[in-house]
Amino acid sequence: MPTHVFKPTRNPPRWWDRLLVHPLDMTVAVVAVLFGVLVVLSLFVPEFIPSKSMDKMPWPIVILVSGFLGTGGMMSLIGLNWWGDNVSTGWAVEQFGWWFTAGGFATYALSVSWHYPGSLFSWGVPLALGIGSLIRAISIIMIERSVRATLKEVEEHNHG
Repeated sequence: MPTHVFKPTRNPPRWWDRLLVHPLDMTVAVVAVLFGVLVVLSLFVPEFIPSKSMDKMPWPIVILVSGFLGTGGMMSLIGLNWWGDNVSTGWAVEQFGWWFTAGGFATYALSVSWHYPGSLFSWGVPLALGIGSLIRAISIIMIERSVRATLKEVEEHNHG
């Protein structure tokens, strides 16, 4: 469904154009960054508890989850808003970020399901965000392969 995607007219596109092309990706990445920052903040301000289930987890796991989400979300945002000429680098940064984000959301979902198994929505939403992050990482692989195949065909046609 390529016709269902906003196509910016500016080159290079502005951040607003990129947001319109990837609204959910940007939102999930921002949520991951915020989650990571809030959980790190809770390590330094003990009375601040952004998540009751995370409060029950050992601090090394809390650091792991917040590190994966904060780092992954930031890298995803950088890749989504890549400004450099080498698109492959932008894809690699974004993809690496989504792998981290998927791991962070999945670990968080596992923690919530362990402590609150009956709270389906509370662990189902982060699980869905983790799955979505994983799917985005895989889609970047497919996008890159498709673009490389198209470039190869064009090059062969021009030299053939």
